Amino acid sequence: MRTPKDVTELRDELLIAFGMVKDDPRRANQVKEMVNAAGKVIGTVKVQLEYCLLRNEQPDIPFMGKTSGKQLNAGTRPALTA
Repeated sequence: MRTPKDVTELRDELLIAFGMVKDDPRRANQVKEMVNAAGKVIGTVKVQLEYCLLRNEQPDIPFMGKTSGKQLNAGTRPALTA
C-alpha cells in the first residue's frame, strides 16, 4: 500500500481498512494501528493549523488539499480544540 498524499486519500484508505475488518475480523489489530497512525498525522496537521492561526498566517499544508486563499483572522475563529 502506498502512502496517502492528502487527507482525502487517507480517509479513503481508512474506509477500506474498516471494510477489511468487517470482512475478516482477524485484521482488527492491523487496522487499529493504521487508525492510530492516521490520528497522529491528523494531530500534526491540527498543530500546524493552530500555529498559523496564532500567527495570523495562511497555512500551506499540501496534505489538506486546496485552500480557499482567505487569510485567517485570530479574532474571528475559535482555537481548534480536541
